[in-house]
Amino acid sequence: MAHADVFVSVVAALHNDADIVSGFIDDTLDVLKREYENYELVLVDDGSTDETVAIVSEALASHECIRLIVLSRRFGRESALSAGLDSVIGDYIVVIEPDRDPVSLVPEIVEKAREGVGVVFGVRKNRRGDSLLKRMASGVFYWYFRRVLKIGLTRNSTDYRVLSRQALNAMIRMKDSLRYLRTFSLYIGYGSESFEYEFEHRRARPRNKSLGESVRIGISMIVASSTHPLRSVSLLALVLSLGSVAIAAYVLLVRFLAQDVAPGWATQSLHRSVMFFFLFLILSVLCEYVGRLLAEVRDRPLYHVVEERNSSVMIADEDRKNVVTDSQER
Repeated sequence: MAHADVFVSVVAALHNDADIVSGFIDDTLDVLKREYENYELVLVDDGSTDETVAIVSEALASHECIRLIVLSRRFGRESALSAGLDSVIGDYIVVIEPDRDPVSLVPEIVEKAREGVGVVFGVRKNRRGDSLLKRMASGVFYWYFRRVLKIGLTRNSTDYRVLSRQALNAMIRMKDSLRYLRTFSLYIGYGSESFEYEFEHRRARPRNKSLGESVRIGISMIVASSTHPLRSVSLLALVLSLGSVAIAAYVLLVRFLAQDVAPGWATQSLHRSVMFFFLFLILSVLCEYVGRLLAEVRDRPLYHVVEERNSSVMIADEDRKNVVTDSQER
């Protein structure tokens, strides 16, 4: 029997997903209709250049409780998800990737959240399809988060998750321009629990992030979560400065005490090389943080919406509409 005491919202970001979006909509609505009397499917188009918007628009005419949000251009997956999360009305919100996350798990993970857990998040069982170099880089990334930054980011965690209304309201209040669900969910608290699952790819050839794109995202997550890299290079700069003072003292002693002073070209050249190397290393880290500060100072909107389209029936039960605004448990 379908649950009548809970409103479930499912949010998915789309970008050039014309080949899979129809099947994703059918599968998701089959699960939602079977399990819940009150639900919605919110799809956010992140600047698609194929027929994604047209296909979803056709689905609006034949399915109930779907909303389509079309962004003015591609803002990135995290911003697209923010657009969806800002507009959902459910008691529990499921964030899902349409090309690989199994919708059949939605009832199970929503039930976990209903037991009082603020965030229920997915963890990959394996990393099949990733290169050895990418797996090694992933291991270093998660080790750095857990051991160095002291942030409990679970290894191989994904963005497939359920948020309670209270957890989502707390997350929405965070105005960071660098937004990552995995780190935001840790910051807000409200308790968390993981579940393991395997990807169910809807494409014969899955879209996998390149190593370069993964590294870029990893660096952004680190910069957005901690000032540790900045503090580390600051301490390194202090140590090297003291070393430079020691070398200068040594040169002066040789100059005034030694009788036959060698030109010292090799020593000076080595010293300059080392100092310039670390100088540019420090500058590279500083640039990351200056870039973040610039983005925050601009205070630009995360996204712009061109239009919103809705099914003829937006909400199965108008009286069940969620209007909670407080992020505190009641």
